[in-house]
Amino acid sequence: MLVGFQYPKPELHRARAVALIFMLLSVTPVCIFVFIDIYKSILVKNFVTVIRHCTIVGPFLAVFFKIMLMHIKEKTAMQIINEINRDYELFNTMSPSYQEIIDASIANSLQYSEKGWAITVLCVVLIFPLMAAVLNVYNFTFKSEPAKYMVHDLPKPYGEPEERFDTPYFEIMFVYMVYCASLYIVNFVGYDGFFGLCINHACLKMQLYCQAFKEALASENMYEKIVGVIKEQNRLFKYVDLIQDTFNVWLGLILFATMIQICNCMYHITEGYELDLRYIIFITGTIIHIYLPCRYSAKLKYMSVETATLFYISGWEHVNNIPIRKMVLFMVARAQVPLEITAFNKLIFDMDLFVSILQTSYSMYTLLRS
Repeated sequence: MLVGFQYPKPELHRARAVALIFMLLSVTPVCIFVFIDIYKSILVKNFVTVIRHCTIVGPFLAVFFKIMLMHIKEKTAMQIINEINRDYELFNTMSPSYQEIIDASIANSLQYSEKGWAITVLCVVLIFPLMAAVLNVYNFTFKSEPAKYMVHDLPKPYGEPEERFDTPYFEIMFVYMVYCASLYIVNFVGYDGFFGLCINHACLKMQLYCQAFKEALASENMYEKIVGVIKEQNRLFKYVDLIQDTFNVWLGLILFATMIQICNCMYHITEGYELDLRYIIFITGTIIHIYLPCRYSAKLKYMSVETATLFYISGWEHVNNIPIRKMVLFMVARAQVPLEITAFNKLIFDMDLFVSILQTSYSMYTLLRS
């Protein structure tokens, strides 16, 4: 996030704005070339080329939208990070029963939200420059009349189509597009991975205060410890509200963008000139991109309701203190209200939404083919 100028630190406010302007200026030429080719392709009704360009340039422009979004949501995003830092300072002094829960949660976050997601982004993005580089090396090594391959096939705005392979234009565009690919990687790994880490931490907070409640019932200063659990429960609700406020616009964006993206990729794969491995990997990454937020949100929803069960089976019935029993009643009742993450504060993100997105994408694809 720091490398991609998405870290919401107030001291980086000006640097982030300057970096955004610089990056926008640096990619303006390639965007102009793409839009010119899209316009020319529309005139000759070459919709395969139009869709091929839109499939790539759409997520690319989203890179800058997310930087601007984090710039706007700087305050709430920083509150999320401060809450996570505060919790991890407390984790260092917790007993072994808590450490097992914490270690399992950290391992899960490292495996899926960090390493797994980073590998997915790297595979989706690097397949384009790597395939182009490998094919170029192979052709120049083993063929008498080698063909050249660009990272993303893009004709010169004005001139003959074959002029894009002339030296030094071809080499400059190859390096230029590798630079654009690096912006993809840094941005998508940082911002999108941050959402998964936030949700996993919310689930960890719930697991920990459920464990604290169970131990509090067997403690001598039961009342004070249960009050502490209630305070942590309230902190969790505020923490989830921060997540909702920070990410709800982004979730709405990827909801509609993914439906269009899956549709475009399927159309390009089936209606293009040949089966393209790059776009098969791209559509796989796109599906994973929408699956993970839906999966994380469903996990949060399930865990929030599960805390009611964990409270109930913790042994409160053996407590004879009436005020404490009444406190438990309210804790269980509040926990029965599921915590939900929504897009645009309207559409609930869960696995049902994921299925609906795939169904809608396929419907759009069949309509586009017809």
